[in-house]
Amino acid sequence: MFPLGTVLLPGGILPLHVFEDRYRELTEYCIRNEAQFGVVLIERGHEVGGGDVRAAVGCLTEIIQHERLSDGRSNLVVLGTSRINIKEWKSDDPYPMALVTEIAEASSEDSLVRAQGVLRRLCKFVEGAQGQGYKTPLIDEEAVAVGIEATELTFRIANLTPSGPFDRQRVLTASSCEERLDIIEEQLQGLEEILATE
Repeated sequence: MFPLGTVLLPGGILPLHVFEDRYRELTEYCIRNEAQFGVVLIERGHEVGGGDVRAAVGCLTEIIQHERLSDGRSNLVVLGTSRINIKEWKSDDPYPMALVTEIAEASSEDSLVRAQGVLRRLCKFVEGAQGQGYKTPLIDEEAVAVGIEATELTFRIANLTPSGPFDRQRVLTASSCEERLDIIEEQLQGLEEILATE
């Protein structure tokens, strides 16, 4: 497990600079054994040194890029693959470990239609933000939505929606596509209101 001050969502990409000894060891283990590790939000406390309070839902990752530096540090790029429930924290020695279960989720055609509407709303917001001088990359609506089901689409939308770690954690913890879309729309509403006042 890799507790962090940030939230990784399924389908999201996260660059990591690994310098602490325990995470160097975790990285080496995962690379050697082609294993995944979990990323979980530190809700209170700090990334370095332990003594933190960690969220109960995290994201499993796959290492997609690895660069080992001459002094033992590493640069990683990881891909979020699936949500996990942390059932029990084990030892932090030699690195944080936990008993986890993957979270399965069913999605419906109704959720897919709604998600496509939320994606259109996000695209419109981004265009408006660009029009007001914000440097936000345009979203290719068709490329984002092609050939995927509702659960994956809701996470793609969430990954494209500007938000802080606690809002992203709410998205990660949501128990269904509909609940996740409610949270994303609430975030979009706030962003749209900010844009409207400028």
